Amino acid sequence: MPSASSAPSAPNWTEYWSQRLEQALKARNYSPETFKNYNLALRSFLAAYPGPPKYWKRSNVQEFLAKQRAAGKCAGTVNLYLDGLAFFCKQVVGVATCLKGIPRMKGEQSLPKILTAGKIALVLQGLSNPKHKLSLSMAFGCGLRVAELSALEIRDLDFEGRIIRIRKGKGGKDRVVMLPASLEKSLREYLSCYQPKVFLFESHIQGHALSRRSFQAMFKQACRKAGITDVGGIHSLRHSFATHLLENGTDIRFIQSLLGHTSCKTTERYTHVAAHNVRQIASPLDLLPKPGLRDPKPKDTL
Repeated sequence: MPSASSAPSAPNWTEYWSQRLEQALKARNYSPETFKNYNLALRSFLAAYPGPPKYWKRSNVQEFLAKQRAAGKCAGTVNLYLDGLAFFCKQVVGVATCLKGIPRMKGEQSLPKILTAGKIALVLQGLSNPKHKLSLSMAFGCGLRVAELSALEIRDLDFEGRIIRIRKGKGGKDRVVMLPASLEKSLREYLSCYQPKVFLFESHIQGHALSRRSFQAMFKQACRKAGITDVGGIHSLRHSFATHLLENGTDIRFIQSLLGHTSCKTTERYTHVAAHNVRQIASPLDLLPKPGLRDPKPKDTL
């Protein structure tokens, strides 16, 4: 921890500790996305409890997390805030007594939102902009996260091997996914027409990637145009990718590899929404003995 002489004046605490947090994360090779999330947690906490971390109390952290939940943030986000504060206290300050005994919030067991093949076809068919249509087709056809779609570079396309290399995905992991045969012609035409320099999907500034927010916006607009309202964000295309593969009989271990999941348990949640699994299970009602034609009519006892 820095000496008292090197510590900043009170008005600069937030910026000072934010910089220290960034330095600690970079030294451990954490992703910019992790810094963004942890920094938000730290800044939000300092806005509520300004001052040096040595004055933080366990009750402060508990109250802060409770307020985040009451404000409508999901359990996963609250736990992310707790992770950010824990990293800061342990790795930057070196003291984490204010976090002792604070449990992680139990997450909601909600099922992933998916789109049927028919609805996805409607969404894609309604897109007239080639760039929009290709990007959303790849999000679904390759099971990409929106961050991976945004970071995709031209060099990542391997037409000969019919694969796409995903570099530094979630957790800093590389992986390969299939290059859908149905997109090969569209990709070549797109590259010839738009001529991007570095990223496959660039903004109006050449060499700069299209933002994640832009992909989210184009997906929502496409859904509205198709008259589809019962769906979440663009990540539902990735959920749909995994679920449709499972329904088509793809081994769950291959799906795990394509999605870049570390644990198979993460991938197994798609077994709960795969329609073919549900259809193959007979209801107990269907297994009851069929009544004979001459069975007496039961008396009404009510």
